[in-house]
Amino acid sequence: MTAGADRKAIRSDPAATMLFMNPDTAGTRRPVVVAGDLHGDLQWARHLIRSARAAGARTILQVGDLGVLWPGRAKGRFDARLDAYLEAFDMNLGFVDGNHDNHTELRLLDVEADGLARVRPRILYLPRGGRTVVEGLTVGGLGGAFSVDYEWRTPDKSWWPGIEEVEAGDIEKLIAGGPVDVLLTHDVPASVPMRGELDLPAEIQTRAQVSRDLLQNAVEALKPPLLFSGHWHTRLKHTIHHPDGTATQVEVLNMNGSKAGNAVLIHPGPPVQIEPLIVGTAG
Repeated sequence: MTAGADRKAIRSDPAATMLFMNPDTAGTRRPVVVAGDLHGDLQWARHLIRSARAAGARTILQVGDLGVLWPGRAKGRFDARLDAYLEAFDMNLGFVDGNHDNHTELRLLDVEADGLARVRPRILYLPRGGRTVVEGLTVGGLGGAFSVDYEWRTPDKSWWPGIEEVEAGDIEKLIAGGPVDVLLTHDVPASVPMRGELDLPAEIQTRAQVSRDLLQNAVEALKPPLLFSGHWHTRLKHTIHHPDGTATQVEVLNMNGSKAGNAVLIHPGPPVQIEPLIVGTAG
């Protein structure tokens, strides 16, 4: 499937440094994998890394609820093992924050010249409103969402009230930086029809809608050809049509455990093409 066929040629940001995830020495753009929520599932992450490497990718982009920096006695264990596995396959993983991520510690990380903050040498965080270049594609990040399950969580240990949701300032920062080829979000823009499995009270639905409305504003302003998100633990495709005749292809990715729905493969092109990535679990 060709994404954004009615768009102009994919943009490249000459001002952005490409310290991470740049084309190979011959200038060839390698495929890029985009993955849904992983929830600290190391075994699934290993399957994902092997499948991505077998498909020719060197980079995995992930849409939040990754599970690094998670508080508790085992803090850092998942991070270290994930980083070691990425190193073994010569892979890098860049992610935006979900709602179930340690927002306090993510905000303390130093953002480097390539727009990314290092959690571990192979694990890199794309802050909200930030951007980087991946295989010649300008990638913007707008992580965050409201936790509808907050009543079952502990503040500052498994829930980060006040800083987990998308904020207007994040949107303004990203828009000010200009167009992007790919937008990574955790939640889904408001115009994408989603059906949750939970029967939520009206006040929680209203609160959760705030982030979705802000993301919709970002999409209408930036008109990115491609948007990838997660959060809803389902696989869905939707096209947002803009008044100027352009369109945004939205790919909502499923969570860990979904062999055919957790990840896709982007061929940077041009033209950019997307195909499913079947995450193998053998071996």
